[in-house]
Formats: sequence, structure tokens, C-alpha cells
Amino acid sequence: MSTTISVLVVVDVENALASGNLGANVYMIDTQKHEGSGNEGQDELYTACQEGDQINWTVAPVSPQTTASIAGFTGTMVSSKICVPKSYDSPSGSYWAGLVEAQGQTGNIQYSMNISMDGKVLTFDPFLKIS
Repeated sequence: MSTTISVLVVVDVENALASGNLGANVYMIDTQKHEGSGNEGQDELYTACQEGDQINWTVAPVSPQTTASIAGFTGTMVSSKICVPKSYDSPSGSYWAGLVEAQGQTGNIQYSMNISMDGKVLTFDPFLKIS
């Protein structure tokens, strides 16, 4: 049975830009904690998923005076076509969504998420945890 999984990325934009280190200033959570996701609240979230699941990613800045948006995805997840997210608009804002097409692969699959803040794009590297 396929599931729709939501992933929220919270970004401390001011500190990420000041330090140039997005990973140290990102907090991730998803709707799969009780299904085996790990490292919630950190930058290297392991999102538990299976073949046929849809994953929706959204981003929000910690400070309401800043903005952050997803600029795209790269890494093994995309290059292996395991999940190729696309941008969508909804009444509550934009999000990115992709279908997990594991093609028999299981285990931890790395991906890079590119976040745009004040015209600068920084990257960090979470994982899919495919069972």
C-alpha cells in the first residue's frame, strides 16, 4: 500500500548564510517517525519509505523576516531515478513532490537538497531509507 509522506525542512536562514553551512542550520522532520525514519530534528534525516510512496517536501524559515525555498534536488536518488522530485504550487505555497521508484533497491539512498535564500543556494544531504 503506497503512502504519502510529508517532509518539513526548517532553515535558520540568517545563520546558514552567515556561516555558509546549511547542514548545521537545518532541522528536518517527516511523517514516518513511527515507520522507521531516523535523525529527526537534524540535517541528515533518514525518511522511511517504500516503492510507490509519494514524498512531499516543504521548507520554512525559522525567522518570519527571512525567506527560503527549495531550488532543486541532486544526488544518487535523482541520478538513479529512484525519486525525481518536481515543483508544485498549492494554496498554502510551493512544495516539491516525487514518487519512489526504487526498482528493487533497498537501504539508504543519499540525495542533496538545494535551498535558495536571499539569492544564494546552499546544499545539504539527507537520505531515503527504502525498505
